[in-house]
Amino acid sequence: MILFERKYPVNIFNTDLTGRLSPGALFSFFEDLAGRHAAELGWGRDDLMSSGGYFWALSRMMVKIERLPVAWDEVTLRTWPRGTETIFALRDLEMYDDAGRRIAGASSSWVIVDYDTRKAQRPDKALSNLNLMFPEARALDSNARKVPSLPRGDHRLTRLKVKLDDIDVNRHVNNARYVHWAVNCYDHEFISLHTPDTIEVNYLLEGHQDEMINILTASCEGEENAFIHSVTRESDGTELCRLRMRWKENGQ
Repeated sequence: MILFERKYPVNIFNTDLTGRLSPGALFSFFEDLAGRHAAELGWGRDDLMSSGGYFWALSRMMVKIERLPVAWDEVTLRTWPRGTETIFALRDLEMYDDAGRRIAGASSSWVIVDYDTRKAQRPDKALSNLNLMFPEARALDSNARKVPSLPRGDHRLTRLKVKLDDIDVNRHVNNARYVHWAVNCYDHEFISLHTPDTIEVNYLLEGHQDEMINILTASCEGEENAFIHSVTRESDGTELCRLRMRWKENGQ
């Protein structure tokens, strides 16, 4: 089954101070859907672990948001794989409201990682050989791309400590947590007046429990309401994740 679809309720605990689905929860919904579909195709985490001790890791994600659903809405999520590109396995995702209108689309790039060595592996030939079977439909005009480096100039610093509930089954910071962290760099007034338009994330290295994290935030040059967030490990300055978030005023 190449196209996979599932309904999700938007619960109160999935929403933010605006009553909308939070950006981090949106990433969690997409992660859950991708994992379920991979398992149905025989490429789930359990399959990879049993066949050689591997797991999927999200490397890049780009999400374009038309609008976010609110508490007690029910949304339909769809996903399909689009084959491979170099070391990446590509997967597109979409979210629809209860009237069948598309309200978000995403392109994601995944890598297979050795659980013991933590090194990325090239996709299995069987996965690459299926490229021609995947539909040509795309959720976005382009694949998830590299997020530019933090611009020079003034940066706003946010510090935090990685907690136990930031860690997932692969023993590193879950991908959605970085989005939660980035959103926490804004004040409540900005979040109340704006909706995310595009969220791009590059996952660079693993974060672990009890590490101190610095998030440096800067405005994107020449773009209004667009920001780069560089997530680094405080102890050695290693960059773990980089995000670009572009916002639009409510009602646009």
